[in-house]
Parts: sequence; structure tokens; C-alpha cells
Amino acid sequence: MAAESHAPTAGEYIVHHLQHLSSGLQESLVDFSVVNIDSVVLSAILGAAACLVMWLAARGATAGVPGRFQGALEMLVDLVDGQAKAVIHDARSRRVVGPLALTVFIWIFLMNAMDLLPVDLLPWVWTEVYAAAGHDPHHAYLRVVPTADLSTTLGLSGSVLLVCIYYNLKIKGA
Repeated sequence: MAAESHAPTAGEYIVHHLQHLSSGLQESLVDFSVVNIDSVVLSAILGAAACLVMWLAARGATAGVPGRFQGALEMLVDLVDGQAKAVIHDARSRRVVGPLALTVFIWIFLMNAMDLLPVDLLPWVWTEVYAAAGHDPHHAYLRVVPTADLSTTLGLSGSVLLVCIYYNLKIKGA
């Protein structure tokens, strides 16, 4: 009798989709010695995509009647600029913090928007690439939403906190 391959049970399916492509085994629930490669790579790709989108929008901006894309980005820029003016009264510091806040906002939006893709689309592509490279496709782990990783959210929040402290000291003096 030939060995039959079986579809994973619901529990096996969920456990497989909750694992990261990582640099090692995670020893506990909170283990920052492990680098989740999928979160780092997808965050870098989405960060580059955010910068590219904003660069293309700035390059193609017209002074006349804006298109839908330019209008949406102008509304977003006005929103972030208004919040930056309300919080930071120093115009020199606002020239740095405003674009940084806009970039981080769009970056986090894109990372969260990865949840809108079908749940198995990118993991299926990664499994096919992993199998084509000669690896076991059952160990092709990929979590698509980078903000579902505790390391990503803590890293982003920590960096924003450090930027806030730096500009607070710079504006008000040490």
C-alpha cells in the first residue's frame, strides 16, 4: 500500500502559519535573541515601497488640478503636517519630524495592509520557491504581516520614543 499524503489538520495548519522564518529556535515567548527574517525582509521591502511611492508622487506632482493619487497624498501630508504643527512649534525641527512621521505612518500602514492579502498567497509562493531551491517545503515558514511580530512593533515604538526624546531635548534644551 502506497503511503498517502494527508492534508494538515486545522491545528497543524494554524501552528504552521504562526511560525516565523527565523534565525533559530525561540526558547520562550519573549526571546529577542532570535531574528525573524520574514519580518525584517518584508519590513525593508515595504519601507522601500513607501519611500518609492512618496518619491514618485512628489516627482509627478502638478500645480494645477491634482489627480486622485496626488490628492489623496496631499490630504495625508496635510493631516500629518497639521499634527506636527500642533505638537512641534519649532519650524526647523518640524522640517525633519514631519516627513519622518509621514514616512513612518505610510510604512506602518503598508505593513498592516499586508493582512488584506489572501492568507495563503505569499506563503504559497514562498513554499514553491523554497521547494525549488531543494529544501523541505513543510519547513517553509512565512508570516506576511510584519507588525504581528513583537520585535517589529517594539523596535518601531522604541525608535519613535528615542526620536521624541531627542527632539524634545533639542527644542527645549538639555
